[in-house]
Amino acid sequence: MVPIGFDSRGRVTQSETRSVDGFADGLPHGAPPLELVQIPSGSLTDERGRQTLVSPFSLGRYEVTNQQWNAVARLPKRKRGLPVRVMGKESPFGWEPEQAVEMVAFDDCVEFCARVARLTGRAYRLPSEMEWRYACLGGTRSRFWWGDEWRPAVVAMPGEKAPKPPGSTGFANAFGVYDIVGNVDEWVAASGKGRNRFHLFHATANESDWLSEKFVRNGLGFRVAV
Repeated sequence: MVPIGFDSRGRVTQSETRSVDGFADGLPHGAPPLELVQIPSGSLTDERGRQTLVSPFSLGRYEVTNQQWNAVARLPKRKRGLPVRVMGKESPFGWEPEQAVEMVAFDDCVEFCARVARLTGRAYRLPSEMEWRYACLGGTRSRFWWGDEWRPAVVAMPGEKAPKPPGSTGFANAFGVYDIVGNVDEWVAASGKGRNRFHLFHATANESDWLSEKFVRNGLGFRVAV
């Protein structure tokens, strides 16, 4: 559902269902499939007013979950091993299978994509910086994909112990992408001359930190692209 109307308290008063093109790739060990939506081409305007053309690509409808992570972590490695997450009562972090994965390093996310690419035959990867920014705005030119005002009703803010299940608000942007603002911050592949390849975007897509490939922290996850 895409919200199209809000009251004075920021609550959703109107929403509509929009169909989007995409596909789903199955994962082993009973994990939910990776669902991706087709992001159409368009232009992205930066803070200086310069426009960049973004080519069509596919992006994860949801952030990768703990269950999906574990399914891929059990596949044969490409370049590095992946840790299997302990979940449920045994988890010191309160992780549950359906929650967005967090505390994952950049290189581990790259390994995740490489394993899924071998499994499916598709060129799975992390989204680029420009792709992520473009998808985050959902084809709009406003501050957020829903407008310029903060609307907590459509944002899944992290819980006290662990992220929420992706899509828990029930609202997506016009591209069909859930939780690209809120829930967990997301790794992307940086681009641009002279920049490091490790880049972290925050919820608003207006701030960033340059970090090492081994960095992990609470509330830092990812979604996939093709």
